[in-house]
Amino acid sequence: MDAHRLYAASKRRRQVCMKKFTAAISAFVLIMCMSILLGCNFSDASDSREDAPVEYRYYKSIEIQPGDTLWGIAEEFMTDEYSSVNEYINEVKKINGLGSDDIQESQYLTIAYYDTEFR
Repeated sequence: MDAHRLYAASKRRRQVCMKKFTAAISAFVLIMCMSILLGCNFSDASDSREDAPVEYRYYKSIEIQPGDTLWGIAEEFMTDEYSSVNEYINEVKKINGLGSDDIQESQYLTIAYYDTEFR
């Protein structure tokens, strides 16, 4: 009987070891697959950044001419970085400390614009 018990205990130990080994191999394969997938995503993200030109933000001062409005100035100087004319006008007002849309002839406004050239 002792031999039978020893054989059964040995068999259980082998089964437990085999389950642990299978779990370790499965975890390793899962980690490798996730690493490959994440690596591919990071690779795509860095490629897209290299393709897009870097846009630098600059400011310039303009003099208000007779008949100028914030809307007209926005249509003339707004770039693609802004989602709407209202967004650009709000930024111009914020930069210049304007509480309303009223601007006066001969007044100077600071406006923002973007360019790919570094200055």
